[in-house]
Amino acid sequence: MIKKYCLLITCLIFSVAAYSADPQSQGFYIGGAGGSSEFDDDGAFQGFDVDDSDTSLTIMGGYKVNRFFSVEARYSDLGTFKVSHWYYDISEKADIDALSIHAVGIIPFGASGWAIFGQLGLARLGFDCDGCSDETAGSAGIGVQYSFTESLALAAQIDAYAWEEDDSYDDYTLSVATAQIALRYIF
Repeated sequence: MIKKYCLLITCLIFSVAAYSADPQSQGFYIGGAGGSSEFDDDGAFQGFDVDDSDTSLTIMGGYKVNRFFSVEARYSDLGTFKVSHWYYDISEKADIDALSIHAVGIIPFGASGWAIFGQLGLARLGFDCDGCSDETAGSAGIGVQYSFTESLALAAQIDAYAWEEDDSYDDYTLSVATAQIALRYIF
């Protein structure tokens, strides 16, 4: 039985490798991503019930300068998060979105179609909730990408957006992390 599974896995690996392509080394690209997001309050809402996970969606566009570097702009809907307390009868929702720009470093694995990448960026976070104001956040992420053709690639990536929140008692580092599957098309 194990031999059958090993044979099946070997066949799948070789069939996927047969369709890989060395991606274009430069050009404009567009893409979209979807996945999950998670809010971390760093203890700011201790004692409250926090609904800290939701769905995230991203649209992106950028320019691949060469095989190793690109610049990318994104709009991301990071999700809706809820803070509540049964005793105080408090229930607040916050919709968070991000408009961001990123520098992306790429390490391709030859002409195999595989690459890993990391990104650093800045984001303007928008909050749709009572008493909230927009924030500037730092962003970092990492991912792996597979190019099916010269122009079309599929990626799995993890990104995080973090910002400081000060209140009269303490300072908190709040963050939203996303895990997404992305599809990119380079022109």
